[in-house]
Parts: sequence; C-alpha cells; structure tokens
Amino acid sequence: MSSLYRKWRSQSFLDLYGQEHVVRTLRNAVAQHKVAHAYLFTGPRGTGKTSTARILAKAVNCLNPHEGNPCNACEMCLAANEGRALDVIEIDAASNTSVDNVRDLRERVAYAAGEGRYKVYIVDEVHRLSGAAFDAFLKTLEEPPEHVIFVFASTEPHKVPATIISRCQRFDFRRIGPEDALRRLREVAESEGIAVDDDALMLLVQGANGSLRDALGLLDQALAYSDGGISAAEIRQALGLTDPMLVARLTDHLLDGEVGRGLEDAATFIASGADPGQLVRQLVDYWRYLLLRASGVQQASWVDPALADSAGRHVSRLSTAQIVRVLAALTGQDFSAKYNLPPELPFEVGYVEAALGLQERRPAAPSVQPAPPAPERRTAPPSTPAAAQPSASVERAQPKTEPAAPADTGPTVPAPIPAENGNLSDLDAAWAAIVTRMRSRSKSLEAILKSGYILGADNGEMKVGFLYPFHSEQLNKTSARKALEEVIVETLGVSYRVKSLVATKEEIEAARGSGTVAEDDGFVEEAAESLRKLHIEKLGNGHS
Repeated sequence: MSSLYRKWRSQSFLDLYGQEHVVRTLRNAVAQHKVAHAYLFTGPRGTGKTSTARILAKAVNCLNPHEGNPCNACEMCLAANEGRALDVIEIDAASNTSVDNVRDLRERVAYAAGEGRYKVYIVDEVHRLSGAAFDAFLKTLEEPPEHVIFVFASTEPHKVPATIISRCQRFDFRRIGPEDALRRLREVAESEGIAVDDDALMLLVQGANGSLRDALGLLDQALAYSDGGISAAEIRQALGLTDPMLVARLTDHLLDGEVGRGLEDAATFIASGADPGQLVRQLVDYWRYLLLRASGVQQASWVDPALADSAGRHVSRLSTAQIVRVLAALTGQDFSAKYNLPPELPFEVGYVEAALGLQERRPAAPSVQPAPPAPERRTAPPSTPAAAQPSASVERAQPKTEPAAPADTGPTVPAPIPAENGNLSDLDAAWAAIVTRMRSRSKSLEAILKSGYILGADNGEMKVGFLYPFHSEQLNKTSARKALEEVIVETLGVSYRVKSLVATKEEIEAARGSGTVAEDDGFVEEAAESLRKLHIEKLGNGHS
C-alpha cells in the first residue's frame, strides 16, 4: 500500500493548495500558448514544487486541455501519471552534479520530443549542481531549442547562480497555511474513511510547519499507531509530543518564580526518554501564541485545545515586553556539539534566562534619541570631577560656542557619558539607548545587556557590572565586546573600551544608588542549585 502523500499527490492545477499565485500564472501561460522555456520553482520542502512541475509537463502535452489544466484522461496524461512518459525527464541534481552529467543532458536536448509537443526536463534540487555544471547549462539556457522546457526546483535558491536565475521565470512557493492544510487533510481523511477530529488534525498541521507532504506523512504515522479513530491524545503519543499540561505547568512555575520546580518537572519528563528539543519547540509555540494574544491579534495562531484555558489565565498576568524577553531566552540558546553537553542543557539555560527576564523590575528608562555617529572613532578624553562637569544627556543639546581646542585633540566629542558616580539619570538613559540599538544587531546580546548595570565611564573605559558570572563571561568574548563597543560609538558618537565584571548587589548600588537592583526572592539561587544537582546526577561532580 502506497503512503498517503504519494497516493494523494496533486494531479492537476485544481488540486494544488496555497499556491494560487503560481497556479493562475501557469494555467494562463498554457491556455495562451505562452509557456516559457525555463522556470525556477523555489520554496520550503513539501509545498508542491515538484508536483507543480509534473502538472505543467502534463498540461503542455495534454491532448484535451481545459483552460490550461490537463485532462488526466488522454493518453499523454495517463502516461505521465503512470511514470512512462518519454518526454518527461526527471533529474536529481544531488546525484548528477558533475559537468559530464550536464554535457550528456545537452546532447539529448537536441533531439525532438518523441510523443508530445515538448520535452520537459525537471531538475530537482538544482542548487546542488557544481559550478562547472552550471556553466555548461548556461549555453543551453541562452539558446534553448523550441521543443524543450526546463523546470528547476530548489529549496535554496540563493545557491543558484544569478546567470541561471535571470534566464528563468521564477515562482516562490509559500508555506501551506493552516486553513489550507486542514482542508486538505479533511478531504483525505474522509476519502480514506479515517475517523479523526479537527483538533487532532490541527496537531498534525502544526507539526508539519507549512509542509503539506509532511502533514500527510504524519497522518500516515498516526493511522499506523491507532487501532481505530484518531484522537488528539493519540496524535500526541504517536508523534512524541509533550503533554500540553506540562507546558502549562512550566509556564505557571515561571510566572510564580518557582524556576526550580519547573526544572524538576522538565527533568522528570526528559528522563522518561522524551526529546528536550521537542519540549522547547512546544514551549516556544505556546509563548508565541501568548505574544499574539497579548498584542491584540484577533485571529491568533492555533493553540492546543487543552491549553485554551491556561492561555487566557497566563495572558492576563503578562506584558508584551515580558513575553518577548521569555521568547528571546528560549530561542537564544546555541551550544556547540563539540563539548558533548547534556541535550537538556539548552532548555535549562533558556528556562532560567526566561525566569530572569520575568523578574526584571527595573523602571523603564526615559525615551532618548541617539546622537548621530561621530565623523571618526576616537577615545573619550579623561573625565573631570563630577562637581566640575556639566550635566550631560544622551539627547544632544544645541551647540554652544567653545574655546578652540588644541590642534592635536581633534573635534569635540559629542554628548560624553558622565564620569563614575556622575549623573545617574544620564547613565540610565545612555545604557537604555545602547541596549535598544543592540537589538537590530544581536537579540541574544541585547538580552544579556538588559541584565547589566553601567557603573561609569572614565578615561575612555566603560565598566559594566553583572550579578552573575554567566552574563559577564558572555560579554567578555571578543566578538561580543567588539559589537558592544561599535554600538556605543553608533549611539553616543564617542568611543569607549568595555570592561565587563561580576559585581555584588551592594557594589552596584554603591555606584548607582540604593534600589537599583531588584530583589529576586531567591529564585536564582534556587535555579542554580537545581541545575547543579541535575548535572551532578548526570555527569558527576566534575561538571557541577
């Protein structure tokens, strides 16, 4: 018995879902006899690129086409459907990458079509061809025989040379929307006599991530797992999905500041053989739904029905900014495989980072306008005592007449940051502007900077304090420190060397004033201890 996605592969333009812009153009081209000599179909896997190429090949040779659509009844269409059409040649570029393969193809191209009007070459994953193979193809595309049509398909069009793309009509295939995918799955289930409800089908759609082929493959998998009708619970078990109630509990623990309990629940779940990566994906999907709800989106993305009540309760306790911080923490963890780390570590670090983001209670900094960049990068002059220094703001004041500077000092540095223990509001405004500007460069580095406190800027050096070594170590990496120094110049128009250090709450408040550091209710220590116990249990004391 063939798999569902093979059995239900689209056989005409009318069967294609979610690609109306492609269907309309190709049908009109066939109906008006204005078919191009080369096409490039690009887009994610499972969105219908190869199926569309086969339908186009049938349509141009169909004996009885109807408004550009193949009849699927004539001898030419039947031969194509059964894979015996001599004039439809499919080539896997991943297995035929060499220039010799292309030269052989060029020799065959010269021969006229055997049965139909056109010979159609479908080249799948065309980006896998070698550079020499593309060069060999170029001459054929420049002066193609009138009886030949090339259809190239690729999931990575940026790897296809511009000289090839410029000679093709390009169509970008979109991910299949949830409504289209659900409609197709319903049709297949009804035709196959499969008893399955919409909640179960939506789980399949969500797991397929825009690929209709994957959705049908998952339905096949669920059908093999189930003895009869398919329920949402059986879909979760068949596909190894996380219990949605675990997602709800992990979110509850985050909001209640009980990060240790959340880590323990996750450890129990992972110890049963579950995939920690799948847990992260489902947690991210849920928090994305919360983000859309909190942002006022009327038609938010689908959420597991079992989480509907929890979602309403959680949204009422969160701000949009908090949700963004949690999502940044959950998605920003990337650990190198060369260290042979525990597979659950990215989840654990992301979960603790999310808790840190929710615990931030620092007052919002005033809105600032970044100063334009200085004409050249230079080091700030030594600071003067706080009492003798004029009040400075990140917002540039109207220029004043100043005595001429000595010739070797260069232009006056605009809007310098106050010296250590200077105007604290200026420090707050400067740091807020720097963190905001970092967002466009690196969201993960932005998240780290949000946990930092600028302690002062003196003698061309800016000191940034962190409560926890993890943040300080990340900023001490050469690439991170360089990025921050460049953003400082872009934001303030002045250059500073950055020094990242670990500081206690008392040290930070001694430099910045009491109340600067929010209380954490001990949840960080609880999280650290929980992580330490988990890693000792799995790896031994040497990794604690």
